[in-house]
Order: sequence, then C-alpha cells, then structure tokens
Amino acid sequence: LQVVIMRDYQHVNVVEMYKSYLVGEELWVLMEFLQGGALTDIVSQIRLNEEQIATVCESVLQALTYLHSQGVIHRDIKSDSILLTLDGRVKLSDFGFCAQISKDVPKRKSLVGTPYWMAPEVIARIPYTTEV
Repeated sequence: LQVVIMRDYQHVNVVEMYKSYLVGEELWVLMEFLQGGALTDIVSQIRLNEEQIATVCESVLQALTYLHSQGVIHRDIKSDSILLTLDGRVKLSDFGFCAQISKDVPKRKSLVGTPYWMAPEVIARIPYTTEV
C-alpha cells in the first residue's frame, strides 16, 4: 500500500515517488531526496521558533487533509516521518502503516504505528477513521 499511496496520491507536502522495483523478494522505492533531513534530526540540534513550528504543523496538516480526503489514514505520524528540504519545505513520508478506508471498511482498529506516538484510541483498540 505504501507504494500505491506514494504513486497515486500526489501533493506538494507528500514525498514524491519516482519508481519502484522488485529486486528478488525486496521492494525498492526510488523517491525524492530531501536534503534537510528528518524533523527529528533538526530538533535535536536546534530549537525551532514558533513561526518555524507553525510552518511544519501547517504543512503536515495540509498533507493529512489531502490524504484524508482520499480515504487514507497515515497511522504513524512522528518527527521521523516529517522531512524537510534545504529551503524549508516540509513533506510527509513513511507510508508503511497507511490504511485505506472506504464505504465497505469505514473504520479501523488495527494496533499499528510507533507506540509512543499512538493516539489513545488506537492503543485502546477503539475503531477509528481519519480523526486519529
């Protein structure tokens, strides 16, 4: 599903996928390189000011709004999944835990993601949609 999301859902705040290859039993994905790195690395080296934090939040929310409008739940939002370009553009990545919701499957209750970053609803296994 990760490759399908990156291939089919293109947005200015979602990392772009160029091509994918099956090498033996491994899936290799050729994707956009963001030289600024992961937000995790940046915030461990410098303190962001409020304007920078707001820019990151706005960009991530725009990506999520787009994905949710397509019925996609990311399910693993964390600073490691937020990448930056050298000029400060922010993009969401890491779609390995994504799920598609539809009329047939309107909610999920799978326990997936990074434990310290999970919503309480996910941990409690309460059915959820894009609101989590």
